[in-house]
Amino acid sequence: MKKALILNFLLFTLNVTNAQNGFQVIEQNVPYKRFATSFTTNIIGENENFVMYNWQKFIEKHKGVTYLISNAEGDVEFESEHVRFPLLDNKLVTIHSRFTPNSTETGVLLTLWIQMKDGTYYSSKTDEHSADKIKKWLLTFNEQLMGPTNLDLNTN
Repeated sequence: MKKALILNFLLFTLNVTNAQNGFQVIEQNVPYKRFATSFTTNIIGENENFVMYNWQKFIEKHKGVTYLISNAEGDVEFESEHVRFPLLDNKLVTIHSRFTPNSTETGVLLTLWIQMKDGTYYSSKTDEHSADKIKKWLLTFNEQLMGPTNLDLNTN
């Protein structure tokens, strides 16, 4: 009986620990734009201002200009134009980004979707390899924000 109780406790603890893992990127379709893909990462332990500041530094590194689109009830949206995005072969794109508190209010959800120069939206269905690059970059961004080192978002 004791062994079964201990085993159940360990399995429960393992599941709870896994559910709180922030180092993942969720890829999904953008609502109302069925051929667009969004990417979301959960940045745990950081506040919105810190994440937004470092996001803007990233955009500036890639020659983009960021505009505040909306700021309502903790949800902040930016539009970054003329970004030379190395993860998509240095194409000029517009990156739409949304910052919201995560469900436990222990960090920030960063969601982005990409608009191409011709007005269409990036879709992982047309280029799965680049979707993996974007996910990897977001994970790197997340890890570097949480780490003790200076933020250096090289995408090479």
